[in-house]
Amino acid sequence: MKKINPIIYIAILVFGLSGCEKVIDLDLNTSTPVIVVDGQVTNSLTVGSIVNLSYTNKVNSDNNIVPLIGATVTIQEDNGTVYSLPEVSNGVYRNTSLAGITGKTYHLKVVTNAVTLTSSSKMPTMVNFDSLVVEDFPNFGKTVKVVTPFYNDPKGLGNNYNLFLFKNGRLIKDAFAYDDLFIDGKKATFPLIYSREKDEFKKGDIIEVVMNCIDYNNYKYWFSFSQSSTGSPQAVPDNPISNIKGNAIGVFGANTYQKRNVVIP
Repeated sequence: MKKINPIIYIAILVFGLSGCEKVIDLDLNTSTPVIVVDGQVTNSLTVGSIVNLSYTNKVNSDNNIVPLIGATVTIQEDNGTVYSLPEVSNGVYRNTSLAGITGKTYHLKVVTNAVTLTSSSKMPTMVNFDSLVVEDFPNFGKTVKVVTPFYNDPKGLGNNYNLFLFKNGRLIKDAFAYDDLFIDGKKATFPLIYSREKDEFKKGDIIEVVMNCIDYNNYKYWFSFSQSSTGSPQAVPDNPISNIKGNAIGVFGANTYQKRNVVIP
């Protein structure tokens, strides 16, 4: 399998952004690193809240993450309560006791080397992740295995989703971001189409899918990954649409978190 049929893949992903969005013209070959923020408040007591801080690498580098250490990271609730996120490993800041609540807005603040970064996000209503099934998918004359998450989108526009796909514990480097423009009030049945031959599912593989319900600013950010040359949630997209205020790129979201898994038969 060389690549999944790009026409089908694009048709699945294109739930287009309405209007023109301001994007960041990022030159990854610049000698000056840019701070990258990847943060979320979840509604899970297991996951809690986590913020990953790093620096961009040059395009021709080895793509290893360069962690940003020693920052002060806090998240404030609507009611004024401030939670500290201690650094649990290099560049990873976490507080497992901070679990978000639907309808509340959470405010991120990062202070590092006299630079202050901020962002805010409101946690949406959780849409239930009903099930995850294995299906056959035609690809250039052969059939491959894919997984399809099933969930019922509630009536009324404004629901946004981001999904992460794992094979035997390894994140598959494709982005899956959807809005409800074409599925409002309907059952979502979109197979998660991976694009790399090495990710092809084999019998016995354990496949996990994490589904996050996200706000619209987060959707714009993750959608930009699916439209970038990398398509990877572990890389900086060509033109990221960031909701981080300050000299940085990235995203911060208050997201509902659900996970399902299945074994490939």
